[in-house]
Amino acid sequence: MRTRVFLPVLAALAAGAAAGLGACGNASAPDPFSDPDAGMFFADAGAGGHTGAGGGEATDAGPDADATLGGPCSDDAQCDDGVGCTLDRCDAAVGRCRFTPDDATCQDASYCNGVERCDPKLGCRLGEPVGCSDENACTIDTCVEATKGCARVVRDADQDGDPDAHCGGGDCNDLDPTVSSKRTEVCGNLRDDDCDGATDEADCAAPSHDTCLDPLEIQQSGSYALDTTAAALDYPTPCPVTQAPASARDVVAAIVLPAGPPVDVEITARASSTDVAVAIAGQCGDAATVMACGGPFFSPMGGYVAKLRARGIGDPSKPVALPLYVTTSQGAPVTVDVLVLPPTPAPKNETCGKAAKLLAGVPVEAELVGVATDLASGCQQATGELVYQFTLEAKQNVTIYATSADGDGVPALSLRGPGCALQTDEIACAIGAFQQGAHVFWQDLAPGDYYVSVSASAPTTAIVTLELAPPTPPGPDENCGGSAFLTPNVTKDVSLAGHQDDVNLGCFPGAVDAAYRLDLAVKSDVLLALRVAVGDVGAIELAGAACAPADLLVCAVAGYSPVRVGKHGVPAGSYRVIAESSQGQPMKATAFVRPAAPTTLVPFSDGCADALDVPPGGGLFQGNTANAIADFNAGCDMGNQPQGGAPDQLLRLTLDKKQRVVLDLAGSAFDTLLDVRKGPACPGKEIVNGCAVGYAPYRSFVDLTLDAGVYYVQIDGFNGASGPWFLDLRVVDP
Repeated sequence: MRTRVFLPVLAALAAGAAAGLGACGNASAPDPFSDPDAGMFFADAGAGGHTGAGGGEATDAGPDADATLGGPCSDDAQCDDGVGCTLDRCDAAVGRCRFTPDDATCQDASYCNGVERCDPKLGCRLGEPVGCSDENACTIDTCVEATKGCARVVRDADQDGDPDAHCGGGDCNDLDPTVSSKRTEVCGNLRDDDCDGATDEADCAAPSHDTCLDPLEIQQSGSYALDTTAAALDYPTPCPVTQAPASARDVVAAIVLPAGPPVDVEITARASSTDVAVAIAGQCGDAATVMACGGPFFSPMGGYVAKLRARGIGDPSKPVALPLYVTTSQGAPVTVDVLVLPPTPAPKNETCGKAAKLLAGVPVEAELVGVATDLASGCQQATGELVYQFTLEAKQNVTIYATSADGDGVPALSLRGPGCALQTDEIACAIGAFQQGAHVFWQDLAPGDYYVSVSASAPTTAIVTLELAPPTPPGPDENCGGSAFLTPNVTKDVSLAGHQDDVNLGCFPGAVDAAYRLDLAVKSDVLLALRVAVGDVGAIELAGAACAPADLLVCAVAGYSPVRVGKHGVPAGSYRVIAESSQGQPMKATAFVRPAAPTTLVPFSDGCADALDVPPGGGLFQGNTANAIADFNAGCDMGNQPQGGAPDQLLRLTLDKKQRVVLDLAGSAFDTLLDVRKGPACPGKEIVNGCAVGYAPYRSFVDLTLDAGVYYVQIDGFNGASGPWFLDLRVVDP
């Protein structure tokens, strides 16, 4: 006979949520009977209760008083307790205001600070931060907001990538980043660099080109191989590596230039697995003579890249040899590409006041090497920017393209108004994708002077092109002032052809967007879902009608479908839904809307005998599987799970006709698993596409069209996980 753990209704849920049960700590459930304020069923009615605008304070007292009741009322407008997280309504059955606490209203989308609670007197209260400690001295345990989970990394005190040998790694000296089982044995230094128990063994590596006394001579353009594996750090420069500076090392090359006119020398260094930096100087070993340097950047082709351009160097009367320092954060092979080029002046168009002219149909080269950041942009990339200017004599459609000529960086573009320099002067911006470049489009642009700035993710030469076309008026879904409507509970195809980025609420700068009006007749629970193309990144936003940044209510950005975000208890009124795409690809947007209702607490529902029945229109539900028993397996769970998998709870859904059913576990505090089963026998059989895992920042999501019948909704955990959960279940006509 199995034993159930029955905790009183809200005490179990609220206390379990506050303790972060099952999230990634080892805390146990607190005793729900030890705290008289643990839940609404233990609220102290004698302390006062709510004040309803229609009837003053509740007068009930005693241990059985209903703390959710306020004064007399005849309609909802008379009920307001001033607590933002309670659902205020007039309960016609008793003629009293009812103020129902709703934890879902308090959730702040942050995982690591725990599950927030609604106190019926004080409002939203902070949750208990997620505890990730596994009480193992060999792991460093942290809560990671990006993945909404716990990360446990084996202890690596010197951060050289090899854990301490006492903790299962191979590092025999975890205080020295130059010693580990991943290092190469260096000849002649009388220490065990590779932690194999031997010193200076036969296969040790001798440093090559480690100092100015042994440089690699480079006398012409070409590609050269260097290796910092056995080298030391001898020549620090103004452009250091950042990945693991404690274990940095460098090698030296000599750029040999014959007597003759000055030339430019462009150096590009690439490493596959470590930061890399380059610097060229006038005198070897003298840091004060460094003429140019390039720090580390991520390469869009993988690995790391550093680039510099030394301009106008050489001596007409004699040959010169200039030291080139190549630095890595760890010992590694490095490929160095050297180009000796005719001399050119450094770009002067780094500011708005010195912007270069940009003519329609005439491509220009923007050399983004060693330039500074001077402008504010929502799409600013790692390099600085160069600035261009063009003039429109009449209204035009404007299209600007930027592509990388060498593939070393991903460009970003900014179209700016006459003021140019400030963030508020930016009209639109865009960040490119690898091998696709950046693209900004703006239609019906008024006559006047405009500016374009271009930056990139890493030093590169970008090709910038301006194209003009006759003006076209904006479409009905182009901006927040348009006439396009989003019908509640109906999926809409969103075509972004000919669209621009003219709704900038701060959620997803640089993305092409479409805006729709959403009207709510009553206070509503809204769930927005956006399906995006494979490889695209999309955003979905809910904002007030004015569509200013201050009007943004909620938003979500993701590179997988569906991008979704919900807002509980949205007041009646007119709103805007903005759908955005980084690539301007077609999308599908849905605004699921229903009248606001309090969250239904699910204290038991541990199996078929006590499965909670879902109301006909669905609802919001809150539970905690940490207090449940592992009853049911799931087809999409991790393999090799014990019988029953993780602890689970069960809801029963009955459909009288064919309907669309949407289930969303966003906001839950663990790696979720959602499984929809077809009855009538409990627990039913798994249906096609009915099982979904949620181990990313978003939890499980299922969108199904189901025939009439009885279904069971299994709220479960992936790979044994359990904890507090929230379920938004929508039932609408297909």
